[in-house]
Amino acid sequence: MDITPEISIAICQFRVGTNKNENLDKAKNFINNSAKQGAQIIVLPECFIGPYDINEFSNIAETINDSSSYNMLKKASEDYKDIYIFGGTIIEKENDKLDNTCFVFKNGELLDFYRKLNLYKIDMEEHSFSEGDVLTCGDKPTIIKTEFGNIGIGICYDLRFPELAKYYRDNNCIMIIYPGSFNRYTGPKHWLVLQQARSLDNQLFIVSCSTACSFNSSFESYGKSYIISPWGDVICETEIDKEEIKIEKINTNYITDVRKKLPILLDNQKLVT
Repeated sequence: MDITPEISIAICQFRVGTNKNENLDKAKNFINNSAKQGAQIIVLPECFIGPYDINEFSNIAETINDSSSYNMLKKASEDYKDIYIFGGTIIEKENDKLDNTCFVFKNGELLDFYRKLNLYKIDMEEHSFSEGDVLTCGDKPTIIKTEFGNIGIGICYDLRFPELAKYYRDNNCIMIIYPGSFNRYTGPKHWLVLQQARSLDNQLFIVSCSTACSFNSSFESYGKSYIISPWGDVICETEIDKEEIKIEKINTNYITDVRKKLPILLDNQKLVT
């Protein structure tokens, strides 16, 4: 496959409410508007169909055979055949287990899916949360092969685990896409820093797409979505509580330039003993 180095990427940040149908309509409109603006890759936020609340996951969960979210993404992909749609995540029900799953479509076909490997757990006085009380861990990384190059997928808390990013780098990924919904307590300190760390460690592009902050909801996300360069630069970012589409064109040849200038990947096997 010939590689096309230039990619137009849309990150779609929007607020998610308690009405699933309204959330789906909003996601569909964001996809439509991104497509009309020339996006070649469209990314939605984590859990775009309902509140990011472990007490609500079983209520908003969908089986693939009867999923309005899955069907919306598939139909949008049929309407915009040449666009890769990274469908944020939905809470997927399979038998008696729930997964946090990202589905990727093109040409009306499911290319692959990724189930969140590392489940979010935190215990602070101000904020306590444990996804593992409700969700099941995924069991494998996922790489989407495109005409732009390989693209890896992580979800939110996965960003904290450098081994996953390294796996994608070692398998020739040009970028990692992280749908997310970081919380407002650790988000201001960690969300951007972690994305820059993963980009600098692996010298590839990092793309994140968050829900916009819904203040006074059961889970207040930090908001903020980014595209980060292999040099750790912020190419674009959203505002915390603003619903918006950011579309940026990147050139993956920049990865080669960065790795020539700073050849750390040639030296990373040397250990101090």
